[in-house]
Amino acid sequence: MTDGQLIVRAQSLQEEAQRILKDLDLLSIIGRISEPEIVGSVKSGLMVMPDIDIHAWMKESSLEAVVDLLPVLAKMPIIQMVHFNNYRELRRDFRKDRINFPHAYYVGVRTVQPSGEWKVDMWFGKRGEIGDYDASELDASTDEQRLVILRLKEKWRDGKGYRDGVISTDFYKAVMRHGVKDEEGFKGYLKAKE
Repeated sequence: MTDGQLIVRAQSLQEEAQRILKDLDLLSIIGRISEPEIVGSVKSGLMVMPDIDIHAWMKESSLEAVVDLLPVLAKMPIIQMVHFNNYRELRRDFRKDRINFPHAYYVGVRTVQPSGEWKVDMWFGKRGEIGDYDASELDASTDEQRLVILRLKEKWRDGKGYRDGVISTDFYKAVMRHGVKDEEGFKGYLKAKE
């Protein structure tokens, strides 16, 4: 895929993500128990997959409040699946691809749109418990850094996510903090991170 195609696809995915969030009224629904914030590639515009990330900030983490949302989401006509994981109280270290997940409650939904299936990942927890990357760092990114991130994300895409246990923030940290500019540099970053 050319750089131009990566940019056009990222813009198109970002626009569709905003439309889906509006159609689902998801921020209003989860706003009943939290202060939701759109994060990740939808916020930055660095999208390569139909994936929306939301941090749902809670004053006090409440398993009961999160679980009470599940039937509300499951009854929505354009939601085909609702998934819950308790990464707050339960072990996360038995799978390498889950070791860096936040200490939070995870709710994932899948919705089928004309463009295909979209994944929405919602992390419920207190500030400081969800994620360790300040995405405002991307506000200072250059066009070249943004292209490097899009190229790397595209290379590591495996259809449903990223291979090798990589998460989106790995791309951002590698490029923004470590000056990675290509696939070889990213492999070196991942090796040093182990």
